[in-house]
Amino acid sequence: DGAVSRQRDYTPTPNGPSTAPANAVHGQARAYQEYLRNQVKPFIAARYRADPARTIFLGHSYGALLGMQILFTEPGLFNSYILGSPSLWYDKRHALKLEASYAKQNRDLTANVYLYVGAYEALRKGVRRYNQTVDMVADNQALETALQSRKYPSLKLKSAVLNDEDHLTVAPRGFTQGMKYLLSAH
Repeated sequence: DGAVSRQRDYTPTPNGPSTAPANAVHGQARAYQEYLRNQVKPFIAARYRADPARTIFLGHSYGALLGMQILFTEPGLFNSYILGSPSLWYDKRHALKLEASYAKQNRDLTANVYLYVGAYEALRKGVRRYNQTVDMVADNQALETALQSRKYPSLKLKSAVLNDEDHLTVAPRGFTQGMKYLLSAH
């Protein structure tokens, strides 16, 4: 079941949202990260013409939460990251704590990162297009600000708030713009 796998494999801690069913399993992102490193990437490299120097992690919502965990614990697993509408709210903003921990231990972050979020993911009075309980635009901007403040010499970062989009509609546009940004013909 995709929903079961998503909440189990993409979340960094067992502290899932209070709205989750009692039997829901969260917090296996570390194991999934190991699976990507040890099985998926070697499988792809052995069977397809893939450039190991141009690997891109692409994730939305919980998928972007997983991407953030990888970015801040094993950034070299991928060289580029498209992180859309990341669930920064998860477990009291655990991913922002990972970022701060990474910054304390490192002077550089070698990665290309494209962050995106839909404009309708902000909490605004009278405007609600998706079941919102947190301001994902403000969270995304907090992540962008934190990363910019680190002044990592090797970090290439772009962040976009995409107009007329909400959490459910923004992914295709965000994926496309992220790929155009990261794979530009230079």
